[in-house]
Amino acid sequence: MTPRDSVDHGFVLLDGCPIGLGDAPHARAAALRPTIADELNDARTSAQRRLLIRTMLGAIGFDWLCYWRLNCVGDTVTRACYVRDYAAPGWPERYIEQRYLEVDPRIAFACRREWPLVWDLDTLRQTGAEPGDECVSRRGPPRDAGSAQRLARMLADAHDAGLRSGITFGVASPRSAQQSVLSLSCANLSRHWISDRIVGQAYALGLALHEYLIGQAAPLVDLRDESRGKPISAVQQRILDALTRGLSDRQIAESLHMSTHNVDYHLRLLKKRFGAANRVHLAYLAGQGELR
Repeated sequence: MTPRDSVDHGFVLLDGCPIGLGDAPHARAAALRPTIADELNDARTSAQRRLLIRTMLGAIGFDWLCYWRLNCVGDTVTRACYVRDYAAPGWPERYIEQRYLEVDPRIAFACRREWPLVWDLDTLRQTGAEPGDECVSRRGPPRDAGSAQRLARMLADAHDAGLRSGITFGVASPRSAQQSVLSLSCANLSRHWISDRIVGQAYALGLALHEYLIGQAAPLVDLRDESRGKPISAVQQRILDALTRGLSDRQIAESLHMSTHNVDYHLRLLKKRFGAANRVHLAYLAGQGELR
């Protein structure tokens, strides 16, 4: 993912007029929402929402949460919006001023991979490490001298701001080509405290915040996709039911008497249609009844 030099940046303020996004409606959607999203929706002020998120972050060991919304054309980021309500004071402004989006390896990773990146500052310096080792993709930002210097400056600023380890992951949006990236961070110097259980808790909190933001900021969702309103096929419904039971692609294929290639094809269509980042996210949405 390569941000172009003229990326259009903006802030999103939940209680005001989001820059470049229009007004945010307050009516609750009728669809079933995660409990955390309900609590966010019920909060009357941004201060109450900030307190709620900060409390939940602290309960799982994190201090701050950054949320980006990215418009992409191919592999190029053309526009980026930041929800700054839950970020470290001054960090979004510094991030934009220095154009760190162009060298941030977490963004490149989250926009290309379906699994979360568990990182610390030493990990982020290893821009050539294998992603299977929870490090940054080889296809990350270019490693020219200028980019390397800016990455080093970003890491130094992140250290000073208390963003020293954390977890970053991408989430797709229903009916939208936009990409969301969430990053939870804390002042701990090492990433090794982040267990699988903490990853799951962080992912649940991030998904709930994402669902809330998508529900409240209607202009973030592209409503022109009419396929959303059409019912899914009976085959796809059976695949979803099997997915929520924890069956693998091979087991689903055997139970439905089809090839694993067909199962994979339908799962890709379902992920794209409902904005699911991966199989886990799709199974979560199906289990919550949001795909019925």
